[in-house]
Amino acid sequence: MPDISESPILEVTDPGMGVSIQDLGRIGWRRFGVPMSGAMDDHSARVANVLLDNPPDAPVLEMLLQGQRIRVLKTCWLAVTGADASSTVADWHAVQVLAGSELVFPVNRKGVWIYLALAGGFAGEVRFGSASVSARAGIGKMLAAGDRLYRREASHLHLSASVAGRVAAWDEQRDFLKPPVLRVWRGPQWAEVEAEARVIFFESEWEVSSKSDRSGYRLNGPGVPVPGLEMISEPVRIGSIQIPGGGQPIVTMRDGPTVGGYPKLGMIDPRDLSWLTQCRPGQKVRFRELDSEIGIVPEDRGD
Repeated sequence: MPDISESPILEVTDPGMGVSIQDLGRIGWRRFGVPMSGAMDDHSARVANVLLDNPPDAPVLEMLLQGQRIRVLKTCWLAVTGADASSTVADWHAVQVLAGSELVFPVNRKGVWIYLALAGGFAGEVRFGSASVSARAGIGKMLAAGDRLYRREASHLHLSASVAGRVAAWDEQRDFLKPPVLRVWRGPQWAEVEAEARVIFFESEWEVSSKSDRSGYRLNGPGVPVPGLEMISEPVRIGSIQIPGGGQPIVTMRDGPTVGGYPKLGMIDPRDLSWLTQCRPGQKVRFRELDSEIGIVPEDRGD
């Protein structure tokens, strides 16, 4: 929580399609049924913090699509990354904004999740070791008009007075209209899914469904047949590709269930999952299998 001696830095005047505080999520609680939560696009959230010399897991604002308006109450350094919503602050930049100005995110042009970082990070109520909000789980709350935001700790950013801002490296600035083919590791039920069904999944183009949210992304396509494949519910990792009876895959996301009874064909490589989260409904994606002998899945430490 903020030092009560410090005045608020920002005020939400319009939450648009949604604003919440997120960090990199709560570690070690999924075994108790608590979702990990955290930034949907952890790559963009990290870059925003790096631009301001914050720790990578400093809390940021995560905003959905467009419509947000935020008043600056105190001159500060901010960084905006992630989806392009025609922001009044340049994307993938860190800039100083003056008290009395307003940040506006009027029209989404690409991507889904926008990230706004503050030098020093945003203060938020920490539950289970994280300030991340999970409205579905009743952990924290979405921000509303009139909510004021405080700095978590003193800023570590020290720039020369002659420096007007910072820009992220070009290879960190992603074009969300052009996602790469997403890498997939074999899942627990790989062998139980027929070879023909696996071929269908990897050789098909899939469309992100409008029925997608922080709990899971649904994919529309030809359907992956898993007739008669039944199983007892078991733990589900973030990025798991579950195949329900209808054959339309569901990718488990940050606020998704911690256990499930659908067969899991694979798991999207954690390095690529943030690409999928930034795909808007109707956008097409493809997948490729990673050879299990190439290496080990990066540990997400979220079990």
